[in-house]
Amino acid sequence: MSTRRRILLAALALSLTPAATTFAQSGRTAAAVIKADPQLATLTRAIEAAGLEAALSGTTEVTVLAPTDEAFAKLPAGALENLLKPENRAQLEAVLKNHVLAGKLDRDDLKKRRSVTTLDGKPLAVRLERGNLQIGAARVGSRDRIADNGRVLTIDAVLLP
Repeated sequence: MSTRRRILLAALALSLTPAATTFAQSGRTAAAVIKADPQLATLTRAIEAAGLEAALSGTTEVTVLAPTDEAFAKLPAGALENLLKPENRAQLEAVLKNHVLAGKLDRDDLKKRRSVTTLDGKPLAVRLERGNLQIGAARVGSRDRIADNGRVLTIDAVLLP
């Protein structure tokens, strides 16, 4: 490699360092990404009710399979309200942990797998169905939301344990 090329590569690396540092310190955790998305207002409410916001704001890398408000609306009448009651916090936590995977996985990573295991220890089948990525009974949305500590992928169904 020529000296000129090495100098250019070093300059490029140095110019990217501040941007990488700023991104890492941006506070765009999975919890913050979810909270900022208007399609995920119900999920935000559930995370807060279960007291799991801190767990999704840490440095541990996670992938959140985030049910949209429309997905929560598909639950039987009264089911969501029942889960949000303080006395049902353990049940709500179990439902939410069924939507979290360890590690920072994007759609391409998931397409290479036949199954994934949730933080609650439940296996979920992964498959392509007519070009759509399916995890368990849910279809994964078309856009990854990137967080400092992982990814947030919207899904069209609530994955019950």
